[in-house]
Amino acid sequence: MASTLIHGGMMLVQQYVFLDFDAVQALTPAQVETYLASKGWTKAETEPLGGQIWTRPVDELPPPHLTALPEYKPHLVWPGYVKSLTSTRFRDYAARICELLLALALFEHRLVADVLADVRSLPVIEKP
Repeated sequence: MASTLIHGGMMLVQQYVFLDFDAVQALTPAQVETYLASKGWTKAETEPLGGQIWTRPVDELPPPHLTALPEYKPHLVWPGYVKSLTSTRFRDYAARICELLLALALFEHRLVADVLADVRSLPVIEKP
C-alpha cells in the first residue's frame, strides 16, 4: 500500500508540474467560485486580503479513496477546506490556483488537468 501512495503522490506531482500554467493564469476568480459552488463547496469566509475559504458540509465523510489506509488521520490528509483568491492581481495568483486545483483533484479523485478543463469551460464573467 505504501508504494501505491508513493506512486500516487508522484502522479500528483507530475500532474502539477505539467499543468498548463497559462491556462491556470487565465482562470477568473468567478470561474473558480462557480466551479466550487457547483461541486457542493460552501463559501465559509472571506479573508480581508482577498482569500476565500470554502468548506464541505460538516457531516460529510471524506471520500473513500482518502480513507484507505489503516493509520489514516483525516485532518492530516484532508482538512475539509480549500482556499481560493478573489483577484488575479496577486503575484502568486496562478501558483495558488494550481494548489487549489491539485487539492480539488485529490478530493475528487481525478486528474488535475480534467479539473482545470472543467473550470476553464465555465463562462468568464467580467466584473464592472
